[in-house]
Amino acid sequence: MMSISVIIPCYNVETYIEEGLLSVLNQTLPAREIICIDDGSTDNTIQIIRNLQEKFPNKIYLYLNEKNRGATYTRNRGLAIAKGDFIQFFDADDILLPDKFEHQIKIISECSFSPDIIVNDFQRKNIDGTFETYTFPADDAWCGLLEGRLGVTTSNLYRRENVIAVRGWTEELLSSQEYDLMFRMLVAGSLVLFDTKIISYNRERISGSITKSDPAGKWIRFINLRERIYNYLSANSMLKPERLESFRKIMFYSIRILYKYNKKEAIKLHQKYIQQIKINEQTLSPSKKYLSVYNIFGFRIAELASRIVNPPNDTIH
Repeated sequence: MMSISVIIPCYNVETYIEEGLLSVLNQTLPAREIICIDDGSTDNTIQIIRNLQEKFPNKIYLYLNEKNRGATYTRNRGLAIAKGDFIQFFDADDILLPDKFEHQIKIISECSFSPDIIVNDFQRKNIDGTFETYTFPADDAWCGLLEGRLGVTTSNLYRRENVIAVRGWTEELLSSQEYDLMFRMLVAGSLVLFDTKIISYNRERISGSITKSDPAGKWIRFINLRERIYNYLSANSMLKPERLESFRKIMFYSIRILYKYNKKEAIKLHQKYIQQIKINEQTLSPSKKYLSVYNIFGFRIAELASRIVNPPNDTIH
């Protein structure tokens, strides 16, 4: 039977860690090990984990970083310890539904190929208590990677040896870390299995997100990764029409968001990737009003007008 190791970076998550850990402990197919690594918490996180260790002996292993090193360093430390065939990278404030591991191991064993990244749909619990469902494509992993629709930490499962083969997470990245990891895994030949069952949900947090504290940097890193993917596909004759369309669509969307924070960089990227192509509702999906202004007056005027009437949504997954 294939086994799963769970790696949980923990930093000041006293509000969430017990519920999150219990969702792992209550799996119908138990994890081989649950590796909690505290990253310098100053709240009650460590004591809560130790209390759960006493209730569930030989289930939870707790390690302490000597100082705050960040989630990517902490995940890599856990990866070096883990022994399972597959890895569940788990954010302490998220929740796994009870049959996540059992379901994902079942679909892996029944798959006609040997998948290395398993992507499931998931739900997001917003601050106001409402839920949103996110679904992912079941056709082309590269389109999913470009569009930011290749799963999230909570929903995905990774073959351990494939993550190790690409040296794990890029520790210096402040955002786009998981899609950078999956990009390098796809380049190395990892295969993706898509599944539509919802077996986890993640929570929107009020604070502590790099997206909220550095939105301009986040969107620049997001765009830079898409440029790397585009360049790789182009250089290897892999830029199929649907992948080019995905690239242009996500670039146009993210350049529009970046314009809010860094107009000069957004205009430069628009000139490089978008200006020379024909914009229409089918390919890049702007509204009819935006499209009319864009085609007459250009990108800058269209952005100024749209932000008065209907600004773009500043979120992506």
